[in-house]
Amino acid sequence: MKATELAHIITHFVNNKGDSVSHKKLQKLLYYVDAWHLVYFGNPIVDETFEAWVHGPVIPSLYQELKEFGFNEIKVINSEAVFESIESEIRTIIEKNNLSEDQLELIDTVLLKYGSLSSMELEILSHSEAPWIKARQGLAPHQPCKNRISKSYMKDFYSAKLIASAS
Repeated sequence: MKATELAHIITHFVNNKGDSVSHKKLQKLLYYVDAWHLVYFGNPIVDETFEAWVHGPVIPSLYQELKEFGFNEIKVINSEAVFESIESEIRTIIEKNNLSEDQLELIDTVLLKYGSLSSMELEILSHSEAPWIKARQGLAPHQPCKNRISKSYMKDFYSAKLIASAS
């Protein structure tokens, strides 16, 4: 699915918990949903590839779409001209992408685990993990970078974390 569609689902989930999400935090939540989807389903949920930017994993196309928000909070706004409610829009996205109940449960689980972390905590976490570190190839954390984060490496890394936590 497109990152913008998953971003809409994530933002709606966070909004329903009575909170909002910054663009920076949204990028990290997308990353963790994609990473854990790779582990549990064997394939990515997001079509696009993350890049190892200064503030952590970023999907450039989503960044371009949402950069006007800067560090401000994002809330889902209903486009009444197209959908009667935000819920009907989310249902349409789910149906269009054939998301199963298991996939929706995984999204919820990941968001419950990572969603309470601040954007800075998520940035620090992603900076401490091998997929972002490896993609940056030794660059200093403050140096700009557009190297892609390998989805196969994400899958291997988070699978190993799952196995280690089960031991």
